Amino acid sequence: MNKQNEISDLGEFKKMAPTLSSLKKENHFSVPSNYFDEFPMKIKSRIDEQEATSATFSLSWFFDYKVLAPVGVCVIVILGVLFFNAPNQTLELEELTADEIEQSLEYYGYPSVDDNILAELYTEETESQTQEELSEEEIIDYLLEENVDVSQIYNEL
Repeated sequence: MNKQNEISDLGEFKKMAPTLSSLKKENHFSVPSNYFDEFPMKIKSRIDEQEATSATFSLSWFFDYKVLAPVGVCVIVILGVLFFNAPNQTLELEELTADEIEQSLEYYGYPSVDDNILAELYTEETESQTQEELSEEEIIDYLLEENVDVSQIYNEL
């Protein structure tokens, strides 16, 4: 350290800090007699008390609102997701149209399905569509709406 930073004599110290230099040097703190003899035993007894109370199993912490509220919200959210994502109905293969089956197979891939079954389902669908009976009035109305030349149809038959 530099000599400028050191306080060389007491007179200089009294000039720089008169209030501080006027304080008496005495210890204002006291310790009861035999304090440090009894101190370890007091600490040991407190530790034993805490271990005795914490050794018993308690669920009181679970019923605290800080724990119970988030757990309850999580349970409600999980049950809601499970309830609303459950399939509403089950479909049978016979209820699906050929187009729906084809789209499903294209989307999910083609599993090992017998081609004969697919052909049979497709032909049943197309036969049911073509077997609709049209009345003569519907045929005549259609021909008139489309301006079809009846003589041309007659020549082709």
